[in-house]
Order: sequence, then C-alpha cells, then structure tokens
Amino acid sequence: MKSPDTAQISLARHTGLSTLKTLNWAEVPPFRFDTLVICFAIGIALYFTLPFSVFGWSLGLTIGLVAILLWVTRKTAFTGWIWGAFLFALLLGAGRAGWHSQATQSPRLPDYERAYELSGWVEEIAASGKGVRWIINVEEFNWADGMNAPKKVRVRLGQKYNEAASAGDYVSLRAVLSAPPRPVVPGGYSPRQRAFFEQVGGFGFAISAPEVRPGAGEPSWRRGLAAFRYRMAGHIHTVAPAETAGLQAALLTGVRRYIPPEHTDALRTAGLAHILAISGLHMGLLAGTAYWIFTFLLVHISPLSRRYDVRKFAALLGIGAATGYLILSGASVATQRAYIMAVIVFLAVILDRRAISVRSVSVAAAITLFLHPEALLSVGFQMSFAAVLALVVVYRSWRDFTPGGSPKGWLTKLRNDTLSLSVTSFVSGLATAGFALFHFGRIARFGLVGNLLAMPLFTFAVMPLGILSLVLMPLGLEDAPLWAMGQAITGLVKISTWIASWDGALVQVKAAPGWVIAAYGFAFILLLLGGLRGRLIATGLILVCFIGWWNEPVPSLRISEDGRVAFWESQDLQRLIVTSERADSYGRERFSEKAGRGEVDAIAMDKTDAPCDALACRFQIRGKQISILTHPSEARVECASSDLVILTERDVGPEVRRNCAAKLIDGQVLRREGALDVYLEKRGIRRKGTKKPPEKRRVWE
Repeated sequence: MKSPDTAQISLARHTGLSTLKTLNWAEVPPFRFDTLVICFAIGIALYFTLPFSVFGWSLGLTIGLVAILLWVTRKTAFTGWIWGAFLFALLLGAGRAGWHSQATQSPRLPDYERAYELSGWVEEIAASGKGVRWIINVEEFNWADGMNAPKKVRVRLGQKYNEAASAGDYVSLRAVLSAPPRPVVPGGYSPRQRAFFEQVGGFGFAISAPEVRPGAGEPSWRRGLAAFRYRMAGHIHTVAPAETAGLQAALLTGVRRYIPPEHTDALRTAGLAHILAISGLHMGLLAGTAYWIFTFLLVHISPLSRRYDVRKFAALLGIGAATGYLILSGASVATQRAYIMAVIVFLAVILDRRAISVRSVSVAAAITLFLHPEALLSVGFQMSFAAVLALVVVYRSWRDFTPGGSPKGWLTKLRNDTLSLSVTSFVSGLATAGFALFHFGRIARFGLVGNLLAMPLFTFAVMPLGILSLVLMPLGLEDAPLWAMGQAITGLVKISTWIASWDGALVQVKAAPGWVIAAYGFAFILLLLGGLRGRLIATGLILVCFIGWWNEPVPSLRISEDGRVAFWESQDLQRLIVTSERADSYGRERFSEKAGRGEVDAIAMDKTDAPCDALACRFQIRGKQISILTHPSEARVECASSDLVILTERDVGPEVRRNCAAKLIDGQVLRREGALDVYLEKRGIRRKGTKKPPEKRRVWE
C-alpha cells in the first residue's frame, strides 16, 4: 500500500488522530465547490424563510454543530471535514444574510401618512402613469419627533412636473409620506422588503411644487454619475427616432422612463420582456463584441501578436468595456450579476482556464449572493442563473458529441450560427419557463417563436449598433448609428406586436406558493448537476411542485387593510362583487392574478340581487352565509345567523366580540393582521393576512 504523504500526516495530527490506518482515502467524496455554493444559497433562503433572525448566534451554532459532526465522523476525519465545510457554508449563508440585513437597516417613516418638508438630490426618475416618480436622497428633513431622517424617499408628482428637475438636481418640496407599503395580498410582492434593501424609508406624493436649488447640497460621485446617466438618456431620447427612442435609451443607459407602455406590453406578451432588463444578454453582447474587436485590432499589430497572446490583452480591455457599461447602466443588482460573470470569463482567458464552466457560474453566484443575499429571492437572479447554468450544461454535452475543428465555408458557418442561436433561445426559454410561470402566473405561449424571430435581429443589429453609438458619442457622430439602431428596433417591435396579436398569446394561471418556487429551484439544480439518482429525485420533486401548485386553493374573498371587500360571484371566477368599484383597484388586480385571472369585471354589491339595506348586505358563498356590515349595531344579530361577519368601517364592542358565534372580522382584526385572503372551505373558514404577529416580524417588515 502506498505510504502516507506529509499532507496526510499533518491532517492526522491536526484532527487528533494518532494513526492513519482508519482512513480509506479511496472512498473520500469529491470536494465540489458548486455544492458549497448551493449550501450557501440554502442558508440564505433559510434566513429569509424562518420567522426569527439567526444573526448573532449563527457563528456559535456553526462551531458547535461542526464540532459535533467531526466527533461523530472522527474515524473518517477527512470526510468529516468535508461535510463540516458544507454545513459551515449553509450557516455562513444564513449569517451573511443576517449581517447584510443589519448593515442595510436604515430609518423608516411611521405607517400613518403625514406631511413633511424635505430637501435632497434626485437619484432616479421613473414614469408613474401620466406623471413621474422620484427617488430622492434626503439631506434635510423636518422630522419633528427627533428621530433620524430616512436616507431616501420615493415621491410621486403630477404630469405638469415631468420635466421639473433632472437627476442630480437638488430639490426642496413638501410631500405626504408614510412607510413603504406591505404586500396587498398575502404572499405577494412586498414593496416594503425591496425598499428596505434599497434604503428607501418612505413612499408618498408631493403637495407642493418642487423648487430646484442650483449649487445646493454636497457633491458626490454618485450624484454626478446619476446626472451623467440621465443626461445621456435624454440626449439619446432627443437624437434617436421618436418611435424607438425610449427603448434605445433603456438599452444603452438603463433609464426606462421613456419607454411607451404599449411597447412594454407587446414585448412581455411575445416573451421578449427580458431584453428590457440590462443583464447577462446585454453585458455578454457588449463585452463579447468589445473583446472580438480588440482581438482583431491587436492581431494586426505584428510585433505584439508575435510575442504575446493578444487575447489576454483583449480580455483586459473587455473588462474595461464591461466596467464602463456597468457604471453607465446604473449598476443594478442584475447588471452587477452579469458583470461578475463577464469578469470571471475574461479572467479565465487571462489565466488559460476554461472560460465557460459550471465552476465559473458557481463563482459568479457566490460573489453575487455574498454582496446581495436578498437577490436570491428575486426572479431576475433565479431566471438569469437558470438560463446560464442550463446553457453551460447543454453546450458542454453538445461539445462532447460534436466533431471539433472550424467549419469550412460561409454557408456552413451561417448554418451552425443559426443552429446555435436557435438552441440558445430554446434552452434558455425552457430553463426560465418554470420560474416565470411560478413567479408571474402567466405564460407567453409563443415566446419561443418570438425569441427565434427577434433575437438574431437583437444580437446582430440592435446591440452592435448601440455599442457603435456609445463609441462615437464623444465625437458627436452618434446620429447615424442611433438611426440605424432605431430601424432595427422598429423591426423588433413589429415582430413582438405581431406575435402579441395572436389569440391566446398570454395565458394567465394562478400564483404558486413560496415553497413551490424554493423546491423547484433546488430540483432544477439537481436535475442539471446531479447524477442519475439525483436526476430521478429531481424529476419526482418537480412533479410534486406542479401537483402542489395545481392543488393550491384559491381564496374566496379579499378584504383590504382599510375594509374594502371583494369576492367571486361564482366558482368560475369571472366576476368580482365589491363594496366599491373605484377603491382598492390595485389590490383587486393582484387578487385576480393570484386566482389565475387577468382583467375581470367588478360590480358593486348594492347593484346585485342580494338582500341589502343601509346597514348590511348578505350573501351565500360556497354554502356559507356572509354578512357585510357598515355599522356595528347589526353585529349582534348577524353573529347569530351568519358564518362570517365583516364590519368594514368600525370595531364591534367587546361584549359582541366575546359572544359572536360566527367568524368576525372588523377594524381591530385588520389593523392586527393587515389585508386578508379568506378561504371558505368545507371544514371551516380560515384567513391569511399580510401582517405577521409582532414576535415573528423581521427587520424589513
């Protein structure tokens, strides 16, 4: 038998073993970095899922559990260290997420609305209906309560103020603000959580004309960069063709305020909405084009190309181009994710390593999650890494089964490029379909057709012309390439509009619960990276996810936080009966989408045939008697004859509350539990709210 080397002897000493004869090194499992990253991600997911914070005691728990595991596996020390590393990665993920949450925490306004006077510089400008929405970095704030002012606030302004200020301007105004809102439906999108990690402490609307104060405020690089980006976006919007200028500004600078809503709707219905978010596709095209151009130029410098591998110099210049695009586009989390991946690919070229591999994807995911743990919950992170990982695995298998060598003849090369682009569209579309289905509750049925028709135009015309426009812009020669880019985007819009006009192009389905998304993500990774046994387990787990999603019950009623009621008229979910046709329209839309319905008709309950009077309306819904009251005087009577009593405007008295035989929901319940989904089931009535109990609320809630 081969004698132990120095590393084995050192390992034995450090693990407390006096002999190596108990170790069977042939049975040691491989140390896989991608498994560590998966454990790290699971730890982050646990932090955001658990009803308590692990920050503070996670390090101690890690040390304790690893020590126990090492003792249990003391006879196979190296195996113990490997599993200990996996466990450490899992708890490190939870600890990092907790640390990041604590470090990100910033002051937040109270839940009630109140008028404030504030001053600061405008960081971001976005369209909001016919008006505009500003993100303001606050520098002056009249907080009379003596508490710290929020770092940022989001303020909505009317249409007449669309051009009142530019990004980077210092403004003063008076606004009605409150804390960022909670989800309008249980388990839905949470503006409050996103605002927490963006350090936005208040949402509201302006009640005075904003005053621009030139020269005021502290200058900073972030303020200067915001001003530069929006000036460039405004310039592109002015110079480019009017029909496509909004899309061109968004693709080149990340500023989306000029995109017409009809373009957004058409691209979404045609399955092309991904081109609006600057992420891997855009960064890859820009960095890849820059790398190809720099390589071509450097190869023709004979003294340089004969002595050195010019691809490494081109890779360095490609990193510079990617860095410039990252800064220009606003460095959103999605763009940072794409930038990290591009840098890893270029570093692999410089270090003579394989540029595209599962390891490089794992490294990019680890860095992204370490910097922004909350990104794990975002659909952008999940879909982009799902697409990249699937493409890496598929092309790795394709490379193993296809002959090497360069294709001969331009027709062969064109055929191969077309086939490659088609496979890329198909694989990426298939990889992201499940995540899009579970997150958005809708399916672009002809998304594959849309991508096959539009992506060659986007890849070979739109982005190259956009890059050329950016290069020529400092010289004032951008007019022609911007015009040509506009013509290419016109073709792209026509394709998306045509596909969106097809019958059944967009199918609405009901939303999936959170556990389905988490389990599907784990199964997806196991399907791609696991062996035969792992893939069989993944297939079964995916089947369980779809069964669980299909059998998820649909709520029968919705009650908003301010007491607005909406419920389905019948089990076909075609029309909603509501207490007010105008109020709570946004909440009703989310409630309908959760049930797998898009736009539905709403009718006021006093216009129905239900028995209603000035104080109450009574309905039979799924075999349950429901009474909706406007005054507490009727509560005692309705509690005796109904299964569910809803008081929309006030609270009942303590005596009625104690003696009510029915399920009772009034103002007190809504203040405690938030907006409610109510499920009318054979075994009883249950409800789910948007507010958690105080002892289970996290720092962002």
